[in-house]
Amino acid sequence: MLFKKASHNVNTNVRFMLGAVAAAGVSLTCGAVHAQSSVTLYGIADVGVEHINNTSAGGAQTREVSGNLSGSRWGLRGAEDIGGGMKAIFQLESGFNINDGTTAQSTRGLGANAATTARLFGRQAWVGLSYRGQQLTFGRQNSLLYEQAVAFDPMGASSRYSVLSLDYAMAGRIDNSAKYTGVFGPLTAQAMYSTRYDSGYGAEVPGAEITGRFFSGALTYAQGPFAASVSYEQRNSNTVPTNTGTERRATAAASYVIGPVKGFAGYRYLRASNAFLPANPIVVANGSQASAANLYWAGAQYNVTPAFIVTATGYYQDVHSTGADPWLAVLCADYFLSKRTDLYATAGFAHNKDKSALGVNGYGTVAPGYNQTGITIGMRQKF
Repeated sequence: MLFKKASHNVNTNVRFMLGAVAAAGVSLTCGAVHAQSSVTLYGIADVGVEHINNTSAGGAQTREVSGNLSGSRWGLRGAEDIGGGMKAIFQLESGFNINDGTTAQSTRGLGANAATTARLFGRQAWVGLSYRGQQLTFGRQNSLLYEQAVAFDPMGASSRYSVLSLDYAMAGRIDNSAKYTGVFGPLTAQAMYSTRYDSGYGAEVPGAEITGRFFSGALTYAQGPFAASVSYEQRNSNTVPTNTGTERRATAAASYVIGPVKGFAGYRYLRASNAFLPANPIVVANGSQASAANLYWAGAQYNVTPAFIVTATGYYQDVHSTGADPWLAVLCADYFLSKRTDLYATAGFAHNKDKSALGVNGYGTVAPGYNQTGITIGMRQKF
């Protein structure tokens, strides 16, 4: 408005000064308006070189791999104070493979009605409200089991050589979900529901509302050096003809800190209907699918120095009605060059019997009945 009212004879220098004053005023005003809002760009770039033997294709393999201790990702998170202690919040997070630049979460479901899902923000994409320790969010979100695994698996549910190798659901992400989290002192209560947890199979089905349904709940207690959590989830099959088939999990886990050592222990119960789809890759043994398994794990992290951490853990899967009960042992050394950059070396050994096929990177990645050793050396930077 200043420029519109000014005479055409105003000196160029005066115009410049007026413009500078106006720009400064706008800048200050914007700063005041957005003082209670924030948007953060963040990410992790993790890459390493892995050598494994007895691959499912036969022989050994040496390769460069992305996302070892942490899945490589970039994201945006933000919050806006809308008054009365309430905030509007959001998070968008995209996974990628740093070794070749491809997206990490594009998937295709199984069955006749499956669809290819190209996910721009495949790790997370949600929006919601928070109010005095309580939060309600909607979108594609981490499952409650995933959050528990990150906190109570000694390997932090890392992309490789962790509890995720024995159960894909320990890194579950749920489409079309509503999620509640309430913090009440040392106790955190959570509940989650989805109208169709995997959009790789298409949208919700009219007249068949239980197809692809998901619900879950969790309670976590943390006080001083001790923390513990229990959770439950149920998934219905993603195809209409088999939608009464379910996959149910319950978990219990705890951790305790003694000086520089943090110990962990956990248990996961699994029951799956024979009709459940997708076919459960967790408990494959002798070329067939079992319907029940118990998973146990225990381990510890030792802070040798503030910059050097050593982690050791073991996982055992008891597959019902078969002797194919594999176990996985993992040892990891992680050295921090700075707060943002670390170098790591991880070694894993998967032991199979009765033709079970657990590899260090998950089921089906080793020749059935063969043991597998894997070693990864890599670098991770956070920003």
